[in-house]
Amino acid sequence: MFGWFNHLCELQNSARNNRKHTYETEGRFVSRYDQEQLLKVARKKYDDFREVPQDFQVSILKRVDKAFDAFRERCKEGAEKKGYPRFKMRVRSLTWCLRKHKLKTGERVRQNPIRETSWKHDRLKVPKLGEVKIYMHRPIEGDPKEVVLVKKASGWYAHITCELPDTPKVEPTTAIAVDVGTTHYLTTSEGEKEDNPRYYRQAEGLLRKHSKDFSRKKKGSHRWQKQQHILALHHEQTANKRKDFIGKLVYKLYHHKENNVLVAEDLSISNMVKNKHLSKSISDASWAKFFQWAGNIAERDGFHFHQVNPKHTSQTCSCCGQKSPKKLSLAIRTFDCQYCGTVLDRDHNAALNILLRAAAALRGERWVTDLYEARNNPQKAFGFKNINQLSLFDALLSSPML
Repeated sequence: MFGWFNHLCELQNSARNNRKHTYETEGRFVSRYDQEQLLKVARKKYDDFREVPQDFQVSILKRVDKAFDAFRERCKEGAEKKGYPRFKMRVRSLTWCLRKHKLKTGERVRQNPIRETSWKHDRLKVPKLGEVKIYMHRPIEGDPKEVVLVKKASGWYAHITCELPDTPKVEPTTAIAVDVGTTHYLTTSEGEKEDNPRYYRQAEGLLRKHSKDFSRKKKGSHRWQKQQHILALHHEQTANKRKDFIGKLVYKLYHHKENNVLVAEDLSISNMVKNKHLSKSISDASWAKFFQWAGNIAERDGFHFHQVNPKHTSQTCSCCGQKSPKKLSLAIRTFDCQYCGTVLDRDHNAALNILLRAAAALRGERWVTDLYEARNNPQKAFGFKNINQLSLFDALLSSPML
């Protein structure tokens, strides 16, 4: 399998160079079909091409085609960074699509790559390797489409992509908003806080030791490779802790708290990490992963996840809607309104503003309305008696204000 990695890396770079050279010399784009025809010729001519399963090679050509399509799309949009597909140093995964076959009934189905057994290990059918022993942590749901074998520091993993029917969206009845931060990981609109575990900060001491040991080894030696694996394993364990925390937190917000709508800010994290004082803390918190998984779980379980414009959510009073005349620095953790006298925790106030901003827009839209649309006496404008009723989005649809 490591030999297949090297072959696929060379194939991917050759496919990239073929597209680049053809465009520079002939001025035309090479399609994936053209390169698949060249692959057929190479498999007939060279033994090293025939030793690698064809499904793996076709998947590599799909990766190259997808990378160039995205590059041309960014060029059409006039993006500042075009992102031309880069030279690949190594490949760490093997991918193949599961083909459909015809049954006697005439129905076309895909073959299940997993064979469950009554023994300790199940079996995964891999091209040219046969059945490989695996631990399956949960049964397959839906129609399997693609299998990816990934090599990590802790071992080999199989990712099986399955096609599932769309889950109908539930009727939005209870909503909660969250304001992410570095002091506390997040603060909800109900005032509850979640502590920031800071896994990377905790692992920095041991990471420094492993890095120092790695720098003292002769490059390419057996001990150098062994220490490199220890260092990679340390990074993977830190990342796994963070993913476990985020996954459980998102599940808790939806299922344990019994909310079917989650609202957060649409932050530009790539710009925020340019702050040299906060970049490590922001990266350690991994807000982008939190937002991504919140959207994925909402789509999987039929819930709702929306992101709103973060402009002035921390600088505006959630009670009267007036903006603070003086910009509050990050060191100020309490919001004290000079107009109505409201005193709230800064993050709690921001979470309420996020919820109110979401409530001011129609359900199902991308909620980026201004704060004053939800703040100018929201109880009078919408006929609500308290702030909790602002989360009942169905009542907003019949409001004459909208």
